[in-house]
Order: sequence, then structure tokens, then C-alpha cells
Amino acid sequence: MPSSKPSTRDTILDAADTVVARDGSRRLTIDAVAAEANVSKGGVLYHFPNKIALLQGMVERMVTEIGDELARAESRARQVGKPPLAEVFASMFDRSESENGLSTALLAASAEHPELLDPAREILSTTFQRLAEETPDPVAAHILMLAMDGLKLSVLLGFNHIPDHQFQPIRDRLLSMASELYA
Repeated sequence: MPSSKPSTRDTILDAADTVVARDGSRRLTIDAVAAEANVSKGGVLYHFPNKIALLQGMVERMVTEIGDELARAESRARQVGKPPLAEVFASMFDRSESENGLSTALLAASAEHPELLDPAREILSTTFQRLAEETPDPVAAHILMLAMDGLKLSVLLGFNHIPDHQFQPIRDRLLSMASELYA
């Protein structure tokens, strides 16, 4: 019977995610991750020789998860004849709060090392550019993408200038507008 036990590398990355989401990126240390993962400091250093390598591993895993999520959303839409852009938007909007906390912390960490976000920039840029070009009005698609980005970023950064009771109607309107691009 195959084991479903996560690899040590995944255990370390899970622990790093927990430390960053709970304590912030400034508290991410090899020692904190080792304690959270219940592995030795040497075990962490074997997989990630320094904090930058650990952050890079975290971002790479997050980018892979987001890329997979976007691909699933697009595939679901195409299978049932729905507008892919709207389905991808819905997927991005519906990411959980714990993922938003981790995203905030990684965004802060990238301030010191902006190159860490290059893989995220690439996958989002490629996906959204392709989806926009598939619509009858790519300019309108890009405007909607910018609106989605702005809304997600304001939530991510805690600007809170949109009352909680208006978030869902705004989300729904953006999704509706994305669907209307195909009409």
C-alpha cells in the first residue's frame, strides 16, 4: 500500500507557509521553519540552503498551484461551454483567506527580492493575455482584469475601502461583465 505521507521537502514548505501566514515574512527563519516542521535545522538546510532558497521554493509551489488552478478553471469552462475568462476570474476571486495571508507575506518578502515573483508574473501574464485575445474585445478584457487585480490587491493589502457587504456584488458584476464579453 503506497504511503500518502508528504515528502520532507513538502513538510518544510508547509511549515514555512504556516510561519509566514501566522507570523509574517520577517519571522521566517530556518530555525522557525525547522521547529514548525519538527525537523532539524540541518534537514531544512539540506533542502533549502538559505532563506532566499526557501522563499523561492514557497513561491514556486504557489505558482504551480495557481497555474494548475487556472488550467482547471479554464478546462471546466470549455467543457461546459462557459466563457473561460469568467471562470478563471471566479477561481482567482475564490482563493481562500489562508492563501491570501500567505500571498501577503510573500509579497512583502518579494520587496527585498522582486525576482522571486517572476514565475508568478509569467504564468498570470501568459494566461490572461491568451484569454483576453480570445474575446471579441481584448481591451475590455484587460480592463476587467485590471479591475479584478485592483480588487484582489486591495483585499490582499488590507485597504478595506470596499465595505464587506459590497465585495460579493462587485465580484459578481465583474464575472458577469467577463461573461458578456463573449456575447
